[in-house]
Amino acid sequence: MPKPDDPRWEWIHVPDVSNWDQWIKGECNHLAPAPVHAQPTGELVAWLCPDCDTQLPAHERPSA
Repeated sequence: MPKPDDPRWEWIHVPDVSNWDQWIKGECNHLAPAPVHAQPTGELVAWLCPDCDTQLPAHERPSA
């Protein structure tokens, strides 16, 4: 199996005796984080990655 073509994840090559071309999903690349705003002020307080459900700091928005 060739390396999966899904840019949301880092893919790790882990050859196996029965499958020399095996890949596993590694860390998320956080390509499409959603803003999280405080209520009622509307202040940006964090970013939430919908792919891995990780909350990222407001000042460190990952770039796509």
